[in-house]
Amino acid sequence: MLIELFDIVGPIMAITAIGYLLGRSSVEFQTRTLSNAVLLVATPCLIFSSLTALHVTFDTLREMASAALLCIGVAGALGLLALTLTQSPVRSYLPTLMMPNSGNMGIPLVVLTFGDSALALAVAYFFVVAIVQNTLGLAIYSGSFSAKSLLKQPLIYSVLAVLFVTWTGLPVPAVVSSTTEILGGMMVPSMLLLLGASLATLQVADLRPALIVAVGRLSIGLITATIVISLLGLSGTVAGIVFLMATMPTAVLMFVFADRYQRNAKQVAGTVVVSTVMTLVCLPLLVWGGLKIAANGDEIAHLRPMPQVVDTRPATKG
Repeated sequence: MLIELFDIVGPIMAITAIGYLLGRSSVEFQTRTLSNAVLLVATPCLIFSSLTALHVTFDTLREMASAALLCIGVAGALGLLALTLTQSPVRSYLPTLMMPNSGNMGIPLVVLTFGDSALALAVAYFFVVAIVQNTLGLAIYSGSFSAKSLLKQPLIYSVLAVLFVTWTGLPVPAVVSSTTEILGGMMVPSMLLLLGASLATLQVADLRPALIVAVGRLSIGLITATIVISLLGLSGTVAGIVFLMATMPTAVLMFVFADRYQRNAKQVAGTVVVSTVMTLVCLPLLVWGGLKIAANGDEIAHLRPMPQVVDTRPATKG
Protein backbone atom coordinates (compact mmCIF):
# COMPACT_ATOMS: atom_id res chain seq x y z
CA MET A 1 0.00 0.00 0.00
CA LEU A 2 2.84 2.41 0.86
CA ILE A 3 4.45 1.87 -2.54
CA GLU A 4 1.10 2.41 -4.24
CA LEU A 5 0.57 5.65 -2.32
CA PHE A 6 4.07 6.84 -3.23
CA ASP A 7 3.46 6.06 -6.90
CA ILE A 8 0.38 8.30 -6.75
CA VAL A 9 1.68 11.13 -4.59
CA GLY A 10 5.26 11.14 -5.88
CA PRO A 11 4.63 12.54 -9.39
CA ILE A 12 2.41 15.33 -8.02
CA MET A 13 5.03 16.44 -5.52
CA ALA A 14 7.87 16.09 -8.03
CA ILE A 15 6.24 18.19 -10.77
CA THR A 16 5.05 20.77 -8.23
CA ALA A 17 8.59 20.96 -6.86
CA ILE A 18 9.95 21.55 -10.37
CA GLY A 19 7.48 24.41 -10.81
CA TYR A 20 8.54 25.83 -7.44
CA LEU A 21 12.22 25.70 -8.40
CA LEU A 22 11.49 27.37 -11.72
CA GLY A 23 9.58 30.09 -9.91
CA ARG A 24 12.45 30.68 -7.50
CA SER A 25 15.22 30.51 -10.11
CA SER A 26 16.60 33.23 -12.36
CA VAL A 27 14.91 31.61 -15.34
CA GLU A 28 12.12 33.80 -16.66
CA PHE A 29 9.33 31.28 -16.24
CA GLN A 30 6.37 32.98 -17.91
CA THR A 31 3.56 31.76 -15.68
CA ARG A 32 1.08 34.26 -17.11
CA THR A 33 1.62 32.98 -20.64
CA LEU A 34 1.41 29.36 -19.53
CA SER A 35 -1.71 29.97 -17.45
CA ASN A 36 -3.41 31.67 -20.40
CA ALA A 37 -2.50 28.72 -22.62
CA VAL A 38 -3.97 26.33 -20.06
CA LEU A 39 -7.15 28.37 -19.63
CA LEU A 40 -7.80 29.23 -23.27
CA VAL A 41 -6.49 26.11 -25.01
CA ALA A 42 -5.55 23.11 -22.89
CA THR A 43 -8.56 23.04 -20.56
CA PRO A 44 -11.26 23.32 -23.26
CA CYS A 45 -9.42 20.72 -25.34
CA LEU A 46 -9.14 18.33 -22.40
CA ILE A 47 -12.85 18.69 -21.67
CA PHE A 48 -13.81 18.04 -25.29
CA SER A 49 -11.31 15.22 -25.79
CA SER A 50 -12.04 13.35 -22.56
CA LEU A 51 -15.83 13.68 -22.67
CA THR A 52 -16.11 12.63 -26.31
CA ALA A 53 -13.41 9.95 -26.47
CA LEU A 54 -14.20 8.36 -23.09
CA HIS A 55 -17.73 6.99 -23.16
CA VAL A 56 -19.55 8.21 -20.06
CA THR A 57 -23.31 8.22 -19.74
CA PHE A 58 -25.14 11.52 -19.43
CA ASP A 59 -26.56 10.39 -16.06
CA THR A 60 -23.04 9.88 -14.71
CA LEU A 61 -21.91 13.31 -15.88
CA ARG A 62 -25.00 14.86 -14.33
CA GLU A 63 -24.26 13.00 -11.11
CA MET A 64 -20.72 14.41 -10.99
CA ALA A 65 -21.93 17.93 -11.79
CA SER A 66 -24.59 17.69 -9.08
CA ALA A 67 -22.00 16.46 -6.58
CA ALA A 68 -19.72 19.38 -7.44
CA LEU A 69 -22.49 21.96 -7.03
CA LEU A 70 -23.66 20.41 -3.78
CA CYS A 71 -20.10 20.28 -2.42
CA ILE A 72 -19.60 23.97 -3.15
CA GLY A 73 -22.98 24.83 -1.64
CA VAL A 74 -22.38 22.89 1.57
CA ALA A 75 -18.84 24.25 1.87
CA GLY A 76 -20.17 27.77 1.36
CA ALA A 77 -22.80 27.34 4.07
CA LEU A 78 -20.29 25.92 6.55
CA GLY A 79 -17.75 28.60 5.66
CA LEU A 80 -20.27 31.39 6.06
CA LEU A 81 -21.31 30.02 9.45
CA ALA A 82 -17.70 29.79 10.65
CA LEU A 83 -16.81 33.30 9.44
CA THR A 84 -19.95 34.78 10.99
CA LEU A 85 -19.26 33.17 14.35
CA THR A 86 -15.63 34.35 14.33
CA GLN A 87 -16.56 37.78 12.93
CA SER A 88 -14.06 37.39 10.08
CA PRO A 89 -14.27 39.22 6.72
CA VAL A 90 -16.70 37.19 4.63
CA ARG A 91 -15.72 38.63 1.25
CA SER A 92 -12.05 37.93 1.90
CA TYR A 93 -12.24 34.41 3.27
CA LEU A 94 -15.51 32.78 2.15
CA PRO A 95 -14.19 31.91 -1.34
CA THR A 96 -11.02 30.44 0.19
CA LEU A 97 -13.13 28.08 2.29
CA MET A 98 -15.59 27.00 -0.42
CA MET A 99 -13.50 26.93 -3.64
CA PRO A 100 -11.15 23.91 -3.88
CA ASN A 101 -8.19 23.62 -6.20
CA SER A 102 -9.80 20.85 -8.24
CA GLY A 103 -7.81 21.76 -11.35
CA ASN A 104 -4.14 22.08 -10.43
CA MET A 105 -4.23 19.27 -7.88
CA GLY A 106 -7.60 17.54 -8.18
CA ILE A 107 -7.45 16.24 -11.74
CA PRO A 108 -3.84 14.95 -11.57
CA LEU A 109 -4.56 13.29 -8.22
CA VAL A 110 -7.71 11.56 -9.46
CA VAL A 111 -6.01 10.28 -12.62
CA LEU A 112 -3.00 8.95 -10.70
CA THR A 113 -5.26 7.38 -8.06
CA PHE A 114 -8.00 5.81 -10.19
CA GLY A 115 -6.45 5.67 -13.66
CA ASP A 116 -7.14 7.28 -17.03
CA SER A 117 -10.74 6.02 -17.04
CA ALA A 118 -11.50 8.44 -14.17
CA LEU A 119 -10.38 11.46 -16.19
CA ALA A 120 -13.80 12.21 -17.68
CA LEU A 121 -15.45 12.10 -14.25
CA ALA A 122 -12.81 14.41 -12.78
CA VAL A 123 -13.20 16.79 -15.70
CA ALA A 124 -17.00 16.87 -15.24
CA TYR A 125 -16.50 17.82 -11.60
CA PHE A 126 -13.78 20.36 -12.38
CA PHE A 127 -15.86 22.05 -15.08
CA VAL A 128 -18.58 22.97 -12.59
CA VAL A 129 -16.08 24.18 -9.99
CA ALA A 130 -14.23 26.30 -12.57
CA ILE A 131 -17.44 27.98 -13.70
CA VAL A 132 -18.51 28.73 -10.12
CA GLN A 133 -15.07 30.09 -9.27
CA ASN A 134 -15.08 32.45 -12.22
CA THR A 135 -18.64 33.65 -11.59
CA LEU A 136 -19.69 33.39 -7.95
CA GLY A 137 -16.14 33.59 -6.62
CA LEU A 138 -15.45 36.65 -8.72
CA ALA A 139 -18.78 38.19 -7.68
CA ILE A 140 -18.00 37.79 -3.97
CA TYR A 141 -14.67 39.59 -4.32
CA SER A 142 -15.88 42.27 -6.72
CA GLY A 143 -19.24 42.85 -5.06
CA SER A 144 -21.18 42.48 -8.31
CA PHE A 145 -22.24 39.74 -10.71
CA SER A 146 -22.24 39.89 -14.48
CA ALA A 147 -23.89 37.23 -16.61
CA LYS A 148 -21.57 38.29 -19.44
CA SER A 149 -18.67 36.72 -17.57
CA LEU A 150 -20.07 33.31 -18.49
CA LEU A 151 -19.74 34.09 -22.20
CA LYS A 152 -16.03 34.77 -21.68
CA GLN A 153 -15.37 31.27 -20.35
CA PRO A 154 -13.88 28.97 -23.01
CA LEU A 155 -15.05 26.04 -20.89
CA ILE A 156 -18.65 26.85 -21.78
CA TYR A 157 -18.06 26.43 -25.51
CA SER A 158 -16.14 23.19 -25.09
CA VAL A 159 -19.03 21.69 -23.12
CA LEU A 160 -21.54 22.93 -25.71
CA ALA A 161 -19.46 21.19 -28.36
CA VAL A 162 -19.52 17.98 -26.29
CA LEU A 163 -23.30 18.19 -25.91
CA PHE A 164 -23.70 18.76 -29.64
CA VAL A 165 -21.63 15.67 -30.46
CA THR A 166 -23.46 13.62 -27.83
CA TRP A 167 -26.97 14.59 -28.91
CA THR A 168 -26.40 14.39 -32.66
CA GLY A 169 -24.28 11.25 -32.54
CA LEU A 170 -21.95 12.71 -35.15
CA PRO A 171 -18.48 11.15 -35.17
CA VAL A 172 -15.61 13.44 -34.24
CA PRO A 173 -13.13 13.73 -37.14
CA ALA A 174 -9.83 12.04 -36.37
CA VAL A 175 -7.89 15.24 -36.89
CA VAL A 176 -10.08 17.03 -34.32
CA SER A 177 -9.90 14.24 -31.72
CA SER A 178 -6.12 13.88 -32.13
CA THR A 179 -5.50 17.63 -31.93
CA THR A 180 -7.65 18.15 -28.85
CA GLU A 181 -6.16 15.08 -27.17
CA ILE A 182 -2.61 16.36 -27.69
CA LEU A 183 -3.42 19.90 -26.55
CA GLY A 184 -5.48 18.67 -23.60
CA GLY A 185 -2.61 16.43 -22.55
CA MET A 186 -0.54 19.43 -21.54
CA MET A 187 -3.09 20.59 -18.96
CA VAL A 188 -2.17 18.26 -16.08
CA PRO A 189 1.62 18.84 -16.01
CA SER A 190 1.17 22.54 -16.79
CA MET A 191 -1.22 23.06 -13.89
CA LEU A 192 1.16 21.33 -11.47
CA LEU A 193 4.04 23.48 -12.72
CA LEU A 194 1.88 26.59 -12.27
CA LEU A 195 0.94 25.46 -8.78
CA GLY A 196 4.60 25.14 -7.81
CA ALA A 197 5.50 28.47 -9.40
CA SER A 198 2.62 30.16 -7.58
CA LEU A 199 3.82 28.80 -4.25
CA ALA A 200 7.25 30.26 -5.01
CA THR A 201 5.90 33.77 -5.50
CA LEU A 202 3.17 33.90 -2.84
CA GLN A 203 4.20 34.82 0.69
CA VAL A 204 2.65 34.12 4.07
CA ALA A 205 1.96 37.55 5.56
CA ASP A 206 0.57 36.27 8.88
CA LEU A 207 0.86 32.59 9.74
CA ARG A 208 -1.87 32.41 12.38
CA PRO A 209 -4.91 33.44 10.28
CA ALA A 210 -3.52 31.58 7.27
CA LEU A 211 -3.18 28.41 9.34
CA ILE A 212 -6.68 28.77 10.80
CA VAL A 213 -8.32 29.24 7.40
CA ALA A 214 -6.23 26.42 5.88
CA VAL A 215 -7.34 24.04 8.63
CA GLY A 216 -10.88 25.24 8.03
CA ARG A 217 -10.63 24.49 4.28
CA LEU A 218 -9.43 20.95 4.89
CA SER A 219 -11.98 20.33 7.64
CA ILE A 220 -14.84 21.74 5.58
CA GLY A 221 -13.71 19.65 2.62
CA LEU A 222 -13.80 16.45 4.67
CA ILE A 223 -17.21 17.27 6.17
CA THR A 224 -18.60 18.33 2.80
CA ALA A 225 -17.41 15.15 1.06
CA THR A 226 -18.97 12.98 3.75
CA ILE A 227 -22.31 14.82 3.59
CA VAL A 228 -22.55 14.86 -0.22
CA ILE A 229 -21.52 11.22 -0.67
CA SER A 230 -24.19 10.24 1.87
CA LEU A 231 -26.93 12.51 0.48
CA LEU A 232 -26.44 11.41 -3.11
CA GLY A 233 -25.84 7.77 -2.20
CA LEU A 234 -22.55 7.69 -4.10
CA SER A 235 -20.39 4.59 -4.06
CA GLY A 236 -17.30 3.10 -5.65
CA THR A 237 -14.99 5.18 -7.81
CA VAL A 238 -17.46 8.07 -8.07
CA ALA A 239 -17.50 8.43 -4.28
CA GLY A 240 -13.70 8.26 -4.15
CA ILE A 241 -13.38 10.97 -6.80
CA VAL A 242 -15.83 13.27 -5.02
CA PHE A 243 -13.93 12.75 -1.76
CA LEU A 244 -10.60 13.73 -3.29
CA MET A 245 -11.94 16.70 -5.26
CA ALA A 246 -13.83 18.11 -2.27
CA THR A 247 -10.80 17.97 0.03
CA MET A 248 -8.40 19.86 -2.21
CA PRO A 249 -6.75 23.06 -0.89
CA THR A 250 -7.78 26.65 -1.57
CA ALA A 251 -7.73 27.51 -5.29
CA VAL A 252 -4.86 29.80 -6.36
CA LEU A 253 -7.37 31.79 -8.41
CA MET A 254 -8.86 33.16 -5.18
CA PHE A 255 -5.65 35.09 -4.54
CA VAL A 256 -5.83 36.59 -8.03
CA PHE A 257 -9.33 37.90 -7.31
CA ALA A 258 -8.45 39.06 -3.79
CA ASP A 259 -5.46 40.96 -5.13
CA ARG A 260 -7.46 42.54 -7.96
CA TYR A 261 -10.20 43.82 -5.65
CA GLN A 262 -8.04 44.47 -2.57
CA ARG A 263 -9.68 41.96 -0.25
CA ASN A 264 -6.87 41.16 2.22
CA ALA A 265 -4.74 39.83 -0.61
CA LYS A 266 -1.66 39.10 1.53
CA GLN A 267 -3.70 37.07 3.99
CA VAL A 268 -5.43 35.20 1.17
CA ALA A 269 -2.03 34.46 -0.40
CA GLY A 270 -0.87 33.04 2.91
CA THR A 271 -3.98 30.90 3.08
CA VAL A 272 -3.33 29.49 -0.39
CA VAL A 273 0.29 28.61 0.50
CA VAL A 274 -0.46 27.05 3.90
CA SER A 275 -3.53 25.24 2.60
CA THR A 276 -1.60 23.74 -0.31
CA VAL A 277 1.37 22.68 1.81
CA MET A 278 -0.97 21.18 4.41
CA THR A 279 -2.79 19.20 1.72
CA LEU A 280 0.49 17.97 0.24
CA VAL A 281 1.54 16.74 3.68
CA CYS A 282 -1.84 15.02 4.16
CA LEU A 283 -1.94 13.70 0.58
CA PRO A 284 -1.04 10.08 1.43
CA LEU A 285 -3.89 9.98 3.96
CA LEU A 286 -6.33 11.60 1.55
CA VAL A 287 -5.41 9.14 -1.20
CA TRP A 288 -5.76 6.25 1.22
CA GLY A 289 -9.16 7.60 2.25
CA GLY A 290 -10.28 7.96 -1.37
CA LEU A 291 -9.20 4.41 -2.21
CA LYS A 292 -10.83 3.06 0.94
CA ILE A 293 -14.13 4.82 0.18
CA ALA A 294 -14.08 3.52 -3.39
CA ALA A 295 -13.25 -0.02 -2.26
CA ASN A 296 -15.91 -0.04 0.47
CA GLY A 297 -18.50 1.20 -1.98
CA ASP A 298 -17.69 -1.67 -4.32
CA GLU A 299 -17.74 -4.27 -1.54
CA ILE A 300 -20.78 -3.19 0.51
CA ALA A 301 -23.45 -2.88 -2.16
CA HIS A 302 -24.21 -2.12 -5.75
CA LEU A 303 -27.41 -0.16 -5.39
CA ARG A 304 -27.05 0.88 -8.99
CA PRO A 305 -24.66 -0.10 -11.78
CA MET A 306 -21.27 1.55 -11.51
CA PRO A 307 -20.47 3.99 -14.34
CA GLN A 308 -18.77 2.34 -17.25
CA VAL A 309 -16.08 4.43 -18.84
CA VAL A 310 -14.85 3.08 -22.15
CA ASP A 311 -11.92 4.51 -24.06
CA THR A 312 -13.00 4.81 -27.68
CA ARG A 313 -9.82 6.39 -28.92
CA PRO A 314 -7.99 4.36 -31.57
CA ALA A 315 -5.08 2.35 -30.24
CA THR A 316 -1.69 3.82 -31.04
CA LYS A 317 0.50 1.74 -33.28
CA GLY A 318 3.75 0.69 -31.66
